Amino acid sequence: METIEIRFLGNPEIRRNGTRVSFPYRKAEAFFYYLAYRQRASREELIHLLWGDEEESTGRKKLRDAVYQVRRQLGSEVLTSQGNAELALSAEVRLSTDLSRCDAPFLEHFFVKNCYEFEEWAEGVRSERQRQDSAVARQQYEAAYQKEDVAGMQRAAKVLLAEDPFNEDLYLELMQRYAACGQHHMALRLYRDMERLFREELETAPSREATQLFQQIFTMKEQLPPVEEKSGGPGHIGREKELLEISGFLQAGSTKSVALIEGEEGCGKTGFLDACRKLAEGNGLLALHAICYRQGAEFFLSPFGDIFEELRQLAAEGKLGDISEEETALTIAELAGGVEEEGSGYLRYQAVEQRLLGLLQTLCRRKRVLITIDEIQWMDEVSYRLLLKLLQSLDAAQLRLLCTYQGQEEAKVVRELERPVREDRVRFLALKPFSRAESDRIVLRVFPEFREAPERLAALYEMTEGNAFFLQEMIALIREKGFVLRKTPKIDRLIAARLSGLTGAEREVLSCMAIFPEKINMEELEYLLPHMNRLELLGYLESLEGNRLIQELTVGFEVCYKFVHRVFREYLYEQQSAGRTRLYHRMLAEYYERTQGGRYAALPVIAHHWMRALCPVKAYGYQIRYLQEFYTILNENFPIVHSEITDLGGQFGALAEAEKMLELAKEVIRLEDNSPEVSRMKMQMLYILGRHDIAAGHYDSGVAAIEQCMMAARRGADLDMLFSCYLQHIFHSIQTSNLEKAERYTALGLKESAEGHAEMHAAFQRLWGWCLLRRGRFEAANTALREARSAFEALEAEQAEKSPKYRASIAACLAYCGDIARMQGKLEAALAAYRDAATIGGVSGETNGMAQIYSGIGQLLYLLGRDVESGEYLTRAAGILTASGYRWGLERTEGYLALLAIRQRQTAAAADHLKKARYIAERIRNPETEELLREAEVALSRQEGTARTMRGKS
Repeated sequence: METIEIRFLGNPEIRRNGTRVSFPYRKAEAFFYYLAYRQRASREELIHLLWGDEEESTGRKKLRDAVYQVRRQLGSEVLTSQGNAELALSAEVRLSTDLSRCDAPFLEHFFVKNCYEFEEWAEGVRSERQRQDSAVARQQYEAAYQKEDVAGMQRAAKVLLAEDPFNEDLYLELMQRYAACGQHHMALRLYRDMERLFREELETAPSREATQLFQQIFTMKEQLPPVEEKSGGPGHIGREKELLEISGFLQAGSTKSVALIEGEEGCGKTGFLDACRKLAEGNGLLALHAICYRQGAEFFLSPFGDIFEELRQLAAEGKLGDISEEETALTIAELAGGVEEEGSGYLRYQAVEQRLLGLLQTLCRRKRVLITIDEIQWMDEVSYRLLLKLLQSLDAAQLRLLCTYQGQEEAKVVRELERPVREDRVRFLALKPFSRAESDRIVLRVFPEFREAPERLAALYEMTEGNAFFLQEMIALIREKGFVLRKTPKIDRLIAARLSGLTGAEREVLSCMAIFPEKINMEELEYLLPHMNRLELLGYLESLEGNRLIQELTVGFEVCYKFVHRVFREYLYEQQSAGRTRLYHRMLAEYYERTQGGRYAALPVIAHHWMRALCPVKAYGYQIRYLQEFYTILNENFPIVHSEITDLGGQFGALAEAEKMLELAKEVIRLEDNSPEVSRMKMQMLYILGRHDIAAGHYDSGVAAIEQCMMAARRGADLDMLFSCYLQHIFHSIQTSNLEKAERYTALGLKESAEGHAEMHAAFQRLWGWCLLRRGRFEAANTALREARSAFEALEAEQAEKSPKYRASIAACLAYCGDIARMQGKLEAALAAYRDAATIGGVSGETNGMAQIYSGIGQLLYLLGRDVESGEYLTRAAGILTASGYRWGLERTEGYLALLAIRQRQTAAAADHLKKARYIAERIRNPETEELLREAEVALSRQEGTARTMRGKS
């Protein structure tokens, strides 16, 4: 079979079996590029494209000559005629291209003289590919930005800028995002690149907006040096985006005079203000600071006492010009009530206010001033009044005000600052919890060794949920005690203070909510709090939500509630008495048994509540049911019998927690109780352990556990469990190509399921078809598979609606028929069978069975030389199998991806796929896969040797 390689991108070229081909004239080469790209084309279309300015008879003659030249250079079988009207590439030719890349334009340096139609077509392809590449690059850029993957951002940005090199808005966006990830030097370098490009190519300079952004980022880089590792706190890490906004707010041209920064307790508002003051000093502002306290809310003008103490020190150092230390000292004394004044208290206050106002106005007219106020929600009424007068008498160029507050107090703060808000002089900013990427960046700065322990990073983020204070405390604890995950006394004190203002009823509602690991709905709360009516309960929930302790969320059509931070839930749970906790858990276990006992997704929840209610046997029963369904779905290619799992949605893998559940299996097996109920549990757990180990390639322990389970099933006359054990032995045989063992257990299953077990009999019939096809008895295999398919269709017809479990089994029958056609060399027929299987089995979702079908389609397309489609199917299959942690079939998929990369001369990608395939194959130990991988390794070694030789010659 001929192998034709075409390089469409950059400087195009064509190779036949590795040798470069040269055509006698350009139009013959252009004709082949067009046909190779389109796969087929009519003769009229080709004549119009390349010889449109010729007479029709002349055009036809030149087309015939071009066909002759292509066949002469590339082989007589490379083209096929579809009658007299159409030409096409032959299916017998293995064609590989570089169209999957996006690093060079299409036919960039290939021109055909005076052939405008061809040039127009090539430019159209070029533009469409550029549009597609740009869309892909934008998606990759957004994904990399969310993960703070700077290298990924750079790669995607390079493509975006290559497409639109003079788009200043794109440069600004990239600069802002690099700065938001803490990469100030990259943002500044990008500006320099833009400045040079605009000057050389456009003879202009970047806009004022771009220059201001450059200055803001430069100031951040200079004024906010890297945080020392020994500090342990986040510093300004993770707040670069917000600090960039504040840097813009502090610029002289900004029209806003007030910035209000909202954040929950422990989010790092105080540290953020410290960074803002450093930025202000870098922008030439005098930064003054005050803190408001809950206890000081009744003391007039107390925040301004801090400001004037700071001013007195600056005056003493001679930094305030002609404003003297004595003048500021007198103002402080007046604030403290130490200066006698005649007249009423109101008149005395007016005099103090006028002195304060006058001094600050004098200062602001001489210097640009920034006043920062931490926790402004506790400011007294008189201070608010003075602040408003100050803002009204000075413009934004003279005074900037930067305040933090807690989110639940927003209404009060906005009400007090109503006038500047109404005049649109206020900029609002929220300090949200750190994202996972930001949290990881903070932790890795202190513990770089955690880069090799991603589970620790995940556990830290799960516990702290991105709260800056909690994260800082956990970092300090790990430094002192090693890697431990427990709350520190400081965290407990913060939580206790946060809950101190709640009423008894609100505390009771929170205590009930703490019983739930995640969310809770209204019906569940009402069940646990029967003495509260719904209106009362809603009132308490709204109050707790206003205090930012819980949040409301909508799941489908249901309104649920959850804690804003899991540490609050854990604190409340630990504070409850053991008796009350067990009672709540028992009530909920019974409630879920009654209302949701038949739903698969509810099984772990019911088990959790029975275990916390100290009823382990009941908990084990539900966990076993869950495990049986989980491993049927996860660890078999085509599930034989399982419940529908559509209610799990995309969270199935997360709900399973498979490794923890396997530890439970070992616990059950070790129980000393030998009652019938516990004995049956032990048998089921042996089966689950055996199934898991066989699927993972741990064959000795897996087969041993299944053998023990079979003995227990025979003692208990449990035919259903016996069938399940037969299936696991067959599954082990398929993985290891042990045909004799597969035939033995399939025959046992067929015999014992013949009466009264139609579903299992159909399953064994399908597996008997597999045994026959492996023996090469294709006609008999097809007969067995048709019978199995008919049986599954009959079972499906008895259902009210089409069931995924029967659809998957029907798809498996079709896939085996595809295997038969493939083994007979009928590749197109095999491909059709696989596609039918994919269509029918698709109702089951992205299962491992569907992944095997996608892999089969990809392998056939590779053999047919349809590389682009092959890569799409193989990559899709590998993604599904990798996501589920499933190995069988993945090693063969990775092997074909390696062969595909070798054919496309992508040596590094081929080596990577081969490494993955070899790692899995060593555990699966399938001899057929071993043969495939040896073939790929030989081909890769040959290609690498050729590349070394070429480099040596050059």
